[in-house]
Amino acid sequence: MKFRACMKSLSAVAGLLLTGCTTQLVYMNDIYLVNTCGVPLEVQSQHSSNWLPPTEPRVVAPGERVSVASYRSYGEDIDEQVSCRYSLTVKGPQRTRLVSADEMRQALLDIKRERDGLQRSWTLKEGVFCP
Repeated sequence: MKFRACMKSLSAVAGLLLTGCTTQLVYMNDIYLVNTCGVPLEVQSQHSSNWLPPTEPRVVAPGERVSVASYRSYGEDIDEQVSCRYSLTVKGPQRTRLVSADEMRQALLDIKRERDGLQRSWTLKEGVFCP
């Protein structure tokens, strides 16, 4: 009887220790867009997060930075996280541009990742998605 109780206790302790050893780091991957188009833009992204609710359209002034995607990651690269259903609508005064998931992934290949601890970010500049 004592042997069984002892084994149960040891099993419980071993389970707790193993759980603590297998805890994974959670990274925050954020994609930002800087409005370098010279005019106010209305920006809205769809399927742009695996942890936040959908976003409403936002007006972005020239020079302002806005988040266009945010993903929690257990180590995956950002290109693996951008959903195939992702889209970004960028409306200017005269035209609208729809950016697909493939276009976003392609643009991210040319962007240097910034890192601050568990926070990783990519900032799209240079009018890459001007309408």
